[in-house]
Amino acid sequence: MKSSYRRVPLTVAALFLASVLTYGRPPAPQKDGSPRQSPRTLKASTRLVIVDVVATDRRGAAVADLTADDLTILEDGVAQKVSGFSLQRPGDVAAPLSLPPNVFSNLPQVRATSLNVILLDGLNGEFASRAYAYDQLLKYLNEHPTIPPTAVYGLETKLKLLHGFTTDTNELMQAVRDFRQRAPRNVESVYATASPFTQKGDFQANEVNITNTLVALDLLAQSLSGYAGRKNLIWLSEAFPENLFPDFSPIPGNATLFLAHSRDATQAMNITELPLMQNSDQNRGINDYSVLLRKVSEELTSAQVAVYPIDPAGVGKISRMEGLRTMETMATATGGKIYANQNDLVTSIGGSLEDGSTYYTLTYYPDNKNWDGKFRQIAVKTSREGVTLRHRTGYYASDPSAEAPEAADIKKLSADFARALSWDAPNATAVLFRATVVPGATQKDKLLVNFAIDPRTLKFDETPDGVQHARVSCALLAYSAKGSMVREELNNMTAKVQPEQFPKLMNATFPCQITTQLNSGKYTLRLGVTDRAGRRVGTTTATVVIP
Repeated sequence: MKSSYRRVPLTVAALFLASVLTYGRPPAPQKDGSPRQSPRTLKASTRLVIVDVVATDRRGAAVADLTADDLTILEDGVAQKVSGFSLQRPGDVAAPLSLPPNVFSNLPQVRATSLNVILLDGLNGEFASRAYAYDQLLKYLNEHPTIPPTAVYGLETKLKLLHGFTTDTNELMQAVRDFRQRAPRNVESVYATASPFTQKGDFQANEVNITNTLVALDLLAQSLSGYAGRKNLIWLSEAFPENLFPDFSPIPGNATLFLAHSRDATQAMNITELPLMQNSDQNRGINDYSVLLRKVSEELTSAQVAVYPIDPAGVGKISRMEGLRTMETMATATGGKIYANQNDLVTSIGGSLEDGSTYYTLTYYPDNKNWDGKFRQIAVKTSREGVTLRHRTGYYASDPSAEAPEAADIKKLSADFARALSWDAPNATAVLFRATVVPGATQKDKLLVNFAIDPRTLKFDETPDGVQHARVSCALLAYSAKGSMVREELNNMTAKVQPEQFPKLMNATFPCQITTQLNSGKYTLRLGVTDRAGRRVGTTTATVVIP
């Protein structure tokens, strides 16, 4: 597959891949030629499943007085024992993290019960619709001085963080204005084509755009995974032709898709009458996106991301329902909500920002301990009349204690790490760490970076003797002021922690160190840590001046 992520650190990716593949090989024979036995890993028997539930009454208002006894959660039709129940409401936002000089971190800078992420899609759909979404977003921000913690991302050939989480709409407006979407050559101006009433035909997308969108969503999920609580992804996009949840088929034959019109009118259409996207070469080209689709869906659900697609195309031909059906599936599968066939996007943006700000968090340990990797359906029911519930609809039952990944998984992890270390990629937060950057530690052109990794975000495998094993890699990439990579370093570590030391480590940090050499000048550093056993990644950006 082709991709537009060009600033990929291929050397670091190759070194990382080689080291992990070596680690995954059978142990070398002993001197007498007999096979050396691998230490047996103790396996955990279960995993915690987190389900965020939005409850609304007949008017669409949040219901905030439910108790645990009012709700029943089922997995594949079997009732489960709820281990945790809490009501999440909008509250105070914690102050940003203050770091000492020369210390950088990917620790979440905002802590809140729910966060909003606006994704301006400049890749999928027609330019006129994208331009209209751009204008409507600016209009909404201009009319609301403060909003809940919100970040804005832009998507063209790759994902770009326009502004991190903030409640200041002036900052967000400036970030959106700085995001210049590319217009077709035959378009004179944004305003000449920004009509929401343009009649649309069948939705089309090429394979490169599909691949880049999936990669971008994967990066977005990785950047949000370290933030606690629900994240509402408000995706301003005309449509996306691939179903992110191919194993999810919950809509009964008589279900309806509600398309909101302006002035709160609604139009219901029978889902079964609409043409569905099939997994065929005719619709998706020669490439099979099933592996990447599953990965993206797993990342989104595990990061507690609810998708809110907003279609900026306005009232159009019914043939566009094919793409909208896919967006509806994304919203339903993640516990979000779709806004379509509505010309006033300001109302849609406001509704999606408010929806999900009050919700319940339920947790349970599945009774079914057969981790076969298959998709499991989740249903939450209530005994309260007149209450509608929305929540994510399932998860993949991957083994929570899987041993060393297969070669194919290793290659995917290597590619993830490489993309996350790109010059302008957003920070990944699945593995949390701080890094102290010390120029001239031993001599003038030397640079020392000390990583202090949060061990609670790493996966440890325990052997029968009680020893905990971890496999961690830390990396440094140095970029010039123009974005050219000038240096890359990688340190692969395999750690063994004795039983008596493990509790102490959990209350401290896991160390990793990199030393490199740079000429005089100012550099942007991309610093990263990957947990090779847990298949998670963390990255951050630092700046340094070498005298």
